[in-house]
Amino acid sequence: MLLLSTLVEDSLDEGYARAAARRAAGEPPPRSGPVLLVVGLLAVGLLLTTAAVQTRERSDATAATRDALTAEIEDRSNSNDRLQTQLDRQRARVARDRRERLRITAEGTRLERALTALESATGASRVAGPGFVVTLTDAPSGDGADVDPRTETADDGRVSDRDLQTVVNEIWAAGAEAVAVNGQRLTALSAIRSAGEAVLVDFRPISPPYEVSAIGPEAMRTRFVDGFGGSYLQVLRDYGIDYSVQDDDDLVLPASAGLTLRYAVSPSDVTSRSSGAQRPDFEQNRESAP
Repeated sequence: MLLLSTLVEDSLDEGYARAAARRAAGEPPPRSGPVLLVVGLLAVGLLLTTAAVQTRERSDATAATRDALTAEIEDRSNSNDRLQTQLDRQRARVARDRRERLRITAEGTRLERALTALESATGASRVAGPGFVVTLTDAPSGDGADVDPRTETADDGRVSDRDLQTVVNEIWAAGAEAVAVNGQRLTALSAIRSAGEAVLVDFRPISPPYEVSAIGPEAMRTRFVDGFGGSYLQVLRDYGIDYSVQDDDDLVLPASAGLTLRYAVSPSDVTSRSSGAQRPDFEQNRESAP
């Protein structure tokens, strides 16, 4: 009952009561409110200004770092291109000297022909001949499929590494003797992968449009277009990715830049080595190999 009586008799807070008493006595209201408001606004403005300055500094630093990395990538790419050109020239010079030396004898001529055929098949040498080129182009922005049937995820119409893998495999199956993607020769150990949105061929990035060049027999193009390869290309077109297949009677495919020579050991050498015989001198064999 005492609590209820207090609530009824003193319903106003003490602060409200004091303010009412000051108004009744004619005293002016305190000025601390506007001062605190101004101080608060100044503090907020200072914080916002500091945040804006720090954001701008970080943005400038990020832009400078990005520009530096871009310049370094361009410099290294140009350097790699120059080194690749020098390597191609040295390879051509070595191949020419080797042919001249081997053709001195009849046995050397036979070996030179066999070596040339092996180099063409493995991608170790430049090849030329008739074939065709398949060109794949990303869909225009916003024209991709709602759901990509290849991955069952949202699609923006980009050519994927899986698309190139499928096209290349079908070209090999159609009878191709040599294949290159955007000028990069493929071998039995080549890999077509992706890193983010970039497509890599032997760990080297390539950009659209993607050109798959193939050299092979005359019936190769017909087998590819009439087989699963042609059907797959049509499915890609239905989902915004355009393609074309063009014949070319004078295709030239370069040698593979990433080809590494490997040396085999005959079973007899392995048996001799395991029985305690002297280990063969691989370095000497490597230097004397043609």
